[in-house]
Amino acid sequence: MTPYAQLPTNKPDEFLRMVGLSKEDFQHLNDKLGAYIDAQKALNPLTRRGRKDSKLALEDRLLLTLYYLRHYPALINLGAVFGISESYCHKVYARTARLLAKVEKLPNRKVLLEDPAATLAIDVSEQPIERPANGQKAYYSGKKNATRSRRSS
Repeated sequence: MTPYAQLPTNKPDEFLRMVGLSKEDFQHLNDKLGAYIDAQKALNPLTRRGRKDSKLALEDRLLLTLYYLRHYPALINLGAVFGISESYCHKVYARTARLLAKVEKLPNRKVLLEDPAATLAIDVSEQPIERPANGQKAYYSGKKNATRSRRSS
């Protein structure tokens, strides 16, 4: 049985808490994603030649991506839940996230900067590293000078 089939579909609050979308929104996004994939296959029929189909159904790939974006678990744990390896879990996540960005036509960073009211999501995982402005010599490792002296000799 797939992880999507094991979700509590009769309790919409739990589904929303686990996935981040309501059941109807999840199904709508799944339908859009399936239509986009089918359109791409029809557009380029030879690109799938020699490639095996995914081990996971489309619902499970979407669920894996949304669950990862909602909870940020370790990929090895997420892979164990879905019965796949850690590397394949990352591959499924990356591929599905790219497809979701194409399907939903997300604006790029430049468009978001022009209209600050439209900016809704902030990635807090990327934080600038604080470095001292004055007195940096105390924090300097000296590795740069060592490589320069090796080059000159």
